[in-house]
Amino acid sequence: MRAASRPAGPEPSRDRTPRICVQLPLYNEPLVVEALLDKVTAIDLPDADWHIQILDDSSDETTAIVTRWMRANPEAAVRIELVRRGSRVGYKAGALKHGMGQTNAEFFAIFDADFRPEPDFLRRMMPHFAASDVAVVQARWEFSNRKQSLLTGFQAVFWMLISWWSMTARAAAGLCLNFNGTAGIWRRAALEDAGGGTSDTVTEDLDASYRAQLRGWRLVYLHRYAVPSELPENLIAFKSQQRRWTKGGIQVARKLLRQVWTAKLPGRVKREAWWHLTIGVVHPLLVTFSALFVPYLWYAADKLGTWWYLANPAIVLLAGGAPVAFYVAGQFFQRRAWREGVMWLLASPLLLSFGLALSVTLYVAFFEGFFLNGGGGEFVRTPKGGGLARSGILLVRMSSRTFFAAITAVELVLGSVLLAGALYFGSRGHGELAVALSLKGAGFYVVAALSSGDLWSSFGGRTA
Repeated sequence: MRAASRPAGPEPSRDRTPRICVQLPLYNEPLVVEALLDKVTAIDLPDADWHIQILDDSSDETTAIVTRWMRANPEAAVRIELVRRGSRVGYKAGALKHGMGQTNAEFFAIFDADFRPEPDFLRRMMPHFAASDVAVVQARWEFSNRKQSLLTGFQAVFWMLISWWSMTARAAAGLCLNFNGTAGIWRRAALEDAGGGTSDTVTEDLDASYRAQLRGWRLVYLHRYAVPSELPENLIAFKSQQRRWTKGGIQVARKLLRQVWTAKLPGRVKREAWWHLTIGVVHPLLVTFSALFVPYLWYAADKLGTWWYLANPAIVLLAGGAPVAFYVAGQFFQRRAWREGVMWLLASPLLLSFGLALSVTLYVAFFEGFFLNGGGGEFVRTPKGGGLARSGILLVRMSSRTFFAAITAVELVLGSVLLAGALYFGSRGHGELAVALSLKGAGFYVVAALSSGDLWSSFGGRTA
C-alpha cells in the first residue's frame, strides 16, 4: 500500500536511442488487427531507430486484412515487416524467436492483438533501461470493457488484485516479477543470456522472466502507466485462458523451482517465488472442498457448536471480501474512485461462488501441467474481439469439445450436490447452511449454463 501511494520518482535518463523492434504476434485475429496496427504505428519516438514486425501465423483472413491495411497506409507501412513462417512451430514463443532472428534490434516491445498502446509508450518505457541490469520493463494492463458484463466485472476484480497489488507489492519488495507476455519490453541481451524464448511450457513469458532473474537480471513494473486491452467476454474463452495460465505456471514450477531454491537469493525471495509458481495447487483443494462439503456437513451438522455460527460468516467475509477490499483500495489509489468497489464488496459472495466453480477447469489444468510431459503442449490463443468474438475456434477439435463438455458435466454434478444439500439442511432448520450451499451450488450452475451455448453449437457443427 505504501508503494502504491508513493509519489512517482524521476524517470532515469538515457544517453542514446537504441534499436527497437515492436513485435506483433498474430494468429487468426481478424476482428482486432486493424485497430492494433492503427495504434502501434502511431507510437511516437522522435529520432529513434525502430521498426515493427508483424509475426503472422494466421490461417484465416487476417493476413489479407494486414496486407490491405499496409496498402491503404503506405507511410505507416514503411516501418512494417510482415513475417510469415511455414508452420506454427513453437507457437507464440516460436514466432517471437523467429522474428528475433530477423533483426539486430537491441530491445523488443511485444503487443498481443487486443492491446492498444498510446503514442508515448516507448518514450515512457525506454528510459528505465538506463540501468544496465534491467531485463524487462512491464506496463500495467487496463481493460476497456471491464464494465461490459458481470463476467468482465468479475475478471476486473481479480486482475486488480494481481496487477495493482501483487505486482506492485512484489516490485516494491524486490521479489521476483514476471513479464506478462504483452505490453512490455525485453532487452535482447537479457533474453539471450537467459536462454531465449522456449516453447516447453505454455507460459513462455513467465518461464523466461524467472530464468532471467536467476541470471541476475532485474524486472521493472510500472504500475502508474497502463496499456488498454480487453477481457474475454465469453466464458469458454475465459476458461481456456485461465487453463493455459494455470497449466503453464505449474510447468514452470516443475522446470525451475529447484533452480530457484538453490539460487543465491534471499530466503524471502525464494519463499515468495515458491508460492507464486505453485499457486495453482489451490484449485485441487477447492474442488475437493466442493465435493466433500455436503457429506461433511451431513455428518457434523448436529455437532456444530456456537463456534461454527461465529466462524463461518467470518471465513466467508475474509475469503470473498478480502480480494474485493483490495479492489476497492486499488480503485481509490488508481482513480480516486470507490463507489464501484463498494458495490463489488457487497457482491463478494457471488465472486466467491464464481471462483469456486471456475476451479473445476483449473483443477484439470493443474494436473496437466504437473504430470504431462512431451513439451509444453499446444498454445491455445484466447479469441479476441469483444462481444463479436466467439469461442468456436477453441472447440473445432473433438478433444477440446470433449474437455469442456466433461468440465461442464462435473460443474453440474457438483452444483447438484450442493443444491441438494441446501434443500436437505433447509428442511431441517439449518437456514444458514442452506443459504451458503445455495450460493455455491448456483455458482456451479451459472458457470455451466454460460459454457453450454458454445458447446451445443460446436457439437452441432457450427464453430463461428
